[in-house]
Amino acid sequence: MPPNGPPPWSILVEAIESLSAARTLERIIEIVRLAARDISGADGVTFVLRDGDLCHYVDENAISPLWKGQKFPMSACISGWAMLNKRTAVIPDIYVDPRIPHDAYRPTFVKSLIMVPVRVEDPLAAIGAYWANHHLPNAHETALLESLARATAISLANVSLESSLRAATAQAVTQAEEIRAAYAEVKREAMQRQQTEEQLRQSQKMEAIGQLTGGMAHDFNNLLSVIIGNLDLLLSEKENDPTTQELAGHALEAALRGADLIRRLLAFARRQPLQPRRVDVNELVRKLAMLMQRMLGEHIKVELDLSGDVWPVIVDPAQLETSLANLATNARDAMPQGGRLRIATANRYLDEDYAARYAEVIVGDYAMIEVTDSGMGIPSHLIGRIFEPFFTTKAQGKGTGLGLAMVFGFIKQSGGHINVYSEEGMGTTFRLYVPRALDEAQEPDAVPEKTAAIGKGEAVLIAEDNAEVRRVAAMQLTSLGYRVLEASDVSAALKALESNQVDLLLTDIIMPGGRSGYDLAHAALARWPALRIVLTSGFPDAMGKDEPAMAKLPMLNKPYRKDDLARALRLALEGPPPDQAS
Repeated sequence: MPPNGPPPWSILVEAIESLSAARTLERIIEIVRLAARDISGADGVTFVLRDGDLCHYVDENAISPLWKGQKFPMSACISGWAMLNKRTAVIPDIYVDPRIPHDAYRPTFVKSLIMVPVRVEDPLAAIGAYWANHHLPNAHETALLESLARATAISLANVSLESSLRAATAQAVTQAEEIRAAYAEVKREAMQRQQTEEQLRQSQKMEAIGQLTGGMAHDFNNLLSVIIGNLDLLLSEKENDPTTQELAGHALEAALRGADLIRRLLAFARRQPLQPRRVDVNELVRKLAMLMQRMLGEHIKVELDLSGDVWPVIVDPAQLETSLANLATNARDAMPQGGRLRIATANRYLDEDYAARYAEVIVGDYAMIEVTDSGMGIPSHLIGRIFEPFFTTKAQGKGTGLGLAMVFGFIKQSGGHINVYSEEGMGTTFRLYVPRALDEAQEPDAVPEKTAAIGKGEAVLIAEDNAEVRRVAAMQLTSLGYRVLEASDVSAALKALESNQVDLLLTDIIMPGGRSGYDLAHAALARWPALRIVLTSGFPDAMGKDEPAMAKLPMLNKPYRKDDLARALRLALEGPPPDQAS
């Protein structure tokens, strides 16, 4: 403290007043580094901030440079000791105190020091005062510096709170401005936000179900593969008595219904295997309308209003037909006394405003299919739930609650969007938006209905980790006239290919040991380019995902029938090699 200067307590009071008005960390440090030196009469002071496990010497006020800007481990400096031990360190002779890293102090003027932690209960900083001569701060000097440290802690907390408040306020203002810019009026804004939140919740629910069902599908499809495969083999036995044939037939029907249930679950979870191709929407609707009229009966009239220039789309036509049939079935149930079912098509451009109101919608051109009934309508308190899986208003046993969920999942999986408009007593309108096909997609080659399915003694290697699935597949192929080799993992399969003449590799995609069926196919084709390969999987996410090089290889979904397996192998064996496939 300069001679004839203000007393230390007066400097402390002034510093506390200044700290109460400080609004930034920089201002706090400036106040403390000046006040601490005047209060203590020291030759230098430092302000240290805790930075994780380091002490950051952020500023100083001294007769010569100390450690400004440097960082040291908490365990290797006295400021760290003060913070870790939550108490003041008073050191009259630094070179006899074991807590001091002497080598760091030798280039400096420091002989004595005091280090005071800031916020004793959970220190986040420290204030250090240093003397060029041996000096033992008395209790009064220590108390003044500790009071300054307490005031500093309060000021730091205030700055942190104010900073958080300013950030929250700025964020709220920004959000409010964005909302005002996006929506013209409060009522419309509230309705749209509610709609977006509901769609997001629905999307998250569907995604969660998809993750669950995707994992379940692999295991269930393997189980069903074993059941269906064994029943197919049993039914092919000519020695069976009629009772055995009948019982096995009933069991197979039940197993196939189980497989269909898995496919339906995968549909609403957006994980069903699809076979998209270029589709003329109007042509598909015209053909389906005739079937719908017979399905719905004479008391419901099917009307078409088709635009003449509807854009083509890339979609799985069978699943699109199923989706429209589901909507027609729901419409029939909503019109027990009869009515009208109107199907319209048109081109639509979904713009930025529309995309802002509906989750997952991408701006662009869409072909729209509109299905409208004159039925009872959907109550407003239920319309937000109609796409939920297993939700139904029908009597128990009259519906699964999967129909609309399947439509929702299929349209979303196809990159499209579905919307519903309904009023009680006024009917319901569903609008399906499917992205416009922008390229001239090549039509897939027609698959002959009757393919010679019997083997000709070719050698087939089955790579499948599930022993029961592998055993059933081997029995099926043997009964079809193939020679069969088996492998339970990729390494064993490659060894079998090395030591045997193999005509076709039938491999599961999900394999143990960190290598997949894709890895096996890549390695096999690199060595034997003419080798025929058929991929199979009970896990839909594995089918072709992130593997464009595998897109040309035939895929067989589990569970498959013996006839499906036979047909897939003959098509692969009689078609061109993978390296020549178009």
